[in-house]
Amino acid sequence: MTIIITGASKGIGLSLAKVLVEQGNTVYSFSRSAPTDERIKHIGCDISNEQSIAKAFDDFFEKEKRVDILVNNAGIGISGAVETTKSQAMKDIFDVNFYGAVTCSQHVIPKMREQKSGRIVFVSSMVAMFTIPFQAFYTATKTAVNSLAEGLRMELCPFGITVGTVMLGDIKSSFTENRRKDTDGEDIYAGRISKSVAVMERDEKRGISPDKITRKISRYIFKKRIKPHKVFGFKYKLLCFLNRLVSRKTALAIIYRIYGG
Repeated sequence: MTIIITGASKGIGLSLAKVLVEQGNTVYSFSRSAPTDERIKHIGCDISNEQSIAKAFDDFFEKEKRVDILVNNAGIGISGAVETTKSQAMKDIFDVNFYGAVTCSQHVIPKMREQKSGRIVFVSSMVAMFTIPFQAFYTATKTAVNSLAEGLRMELCPFGITVGTVMLGDIKSSFTENRRKDTDGEDIYAGRISKSVAVMERDEKRGISPDKITRKISRYIFKKRIKPHKVFGFKYKLLCFLNRLVSRKTALAIIYRIYGG
C-alpha cells in the first residue's frame, strides 16, 4: 500500500513509518526535514502552510497513482495560561494540529473517492476527553480534530473511505522536549503553570515507548472496520469507562487535583 504520514521525520511519525515500511508498504513522510531512515520516501512540506502542502501533493501524485492511507500525525504542543498566551502561538498550534490536517485530508479525498477506497487516520490525544489546565489550546486542537474526524467519517462513508482517530496517552518521545512553554503570568498564577507542566511531563517521560504504540497503531489502520476513536492500553480504556460514570464536574475536579498545581 502507498501511505502518507505527516511529520514522520521523528517521534511517533518516524516510528510508525519504520513499522509500515518493514511490512512492505511504500511510505512517504511529508515533513520539513527528511527521516533518518532512507527507506522512507521524503517530500519536503511545511504542514502549517497551505501552498507548501499543495506543492507536496503535486509532487506526490507525479510519483504515485494512488494513495491508500493518510495519517495526519504532524503536531506541536504549547503550554501556558490562556490569559497570557499570544495570538501567534494560538495560530501556530491550530495551523499545524488542525488546519494542516484538514488541508492534507482535502487533497487526498478526491483521489480516494476516484479509487472508491482509502483511509484517513488522525493522531489525536486523550486530552480531547480529559482537558488539562495550562494545556487548553493543545486540548482545543485535539477536540476539534476528533469532531472533524467524526464529520468526515459520515460524509465519506458512501465513497468507501473510512476515517478514524487514535487517541494517545503518555508517550515517551521528543514531543515533550519540543513543547513550546510560555511562563508569562507565572507570578499571577503563583507558580501553578510550571508545577502543572512538570507533572504532565513527568508522566510523559514515564510513558510507553513510541515503538510499542506504533505497532498497535499499524494494526488499527489496516483493520477492515475501524472504530471512530481508538484508545490503547487498559489504563486509558479504564479512564474512559470511569469518565462515563461520573459527572463532568466531578471529572474536572479530579483532573484539577492532579494538574491544577
